[in-house]
Amino acid sequence: MGASYGVQELSAAGACFAEASRLLYCEPDNDEVAQQASEHVFASAPFGMDNERVRRGLNGMDTWLETLNASDEPSFAERVDELRREWLRLFIGAGTPDAPCWESFYREPNSHLFGACTLEVRACYKRHGLQIERLRSEPDDHLGLMLGFVSFLISAEIDALQAGDEEAATGLASEQDGFLTEHVLPWLAAWHYEVDQHASSDYFRGAGSFVLGLCERYAQRFGIGFDEEKQVFKRTHS
Repeated sequence: MGASYGVQELSAAGACFAEASRLLYCEPDNDEVAQQASEHVFASAPFGMDNERVRRGLNGMDTWLETLNASDEPSFAERVDELRREWLRLFIGAGTPDAPCWESFYREPNSHLFGACTLEVRACYKRHGLQIERLRSEPDDHLGLMLGFVSFLISAEIDALQAGDEEAATGLASEQDGFLTEHVLPWLAAWHYEVDQHASSDYFRGAGSFVLGLCERYAQRFGIGFDEEKQVFKRTHS
């Protein structure tokens, strides 16, 4: 199964996956961005700071936030509007987004959405009594949703550990391994490439690096490494 993580390390990783989920899935708004800037949310992370991509991604987002002037309300609002338009262009798109966040886009024939990948991910959610809000109008295999699901599984593992149920905790860790291996890691580098090519701000270029680095670092728990030359994830040991 890989390395055994304690509650503290799991809590740190889970918080990072939850933040990564919000970065991709939630449209930026003035209050959230102001909070990120005032609290220096991306100055560091509780997990993954030993990963170069995580550090580079955090630095990109933090640097962009430092250029904001929250006291100049019109200027601040315009900068956030620019960020919102970039988020829409990258991840939503009037037609095809510049950096689509759906597993199906990268793995299904002709980038067909709502195919086998979507249904498999939906089944993973359903096993835990979860269902996305816009079922059948939005693919379940959106990267933001899937990162949020990993955070959910990590929280469930923490609950099992705190309840003394080692068997359940082991099963939940194994489920995280399988979900990442089957649905997130195979296309993550391709998605990151699109973000890196098409992002116009350090904020979203940084978000892309943070997501790839976070998944790379957490995958090490399960004996999975990232081959820089081939830009693919590989299991190095079980």
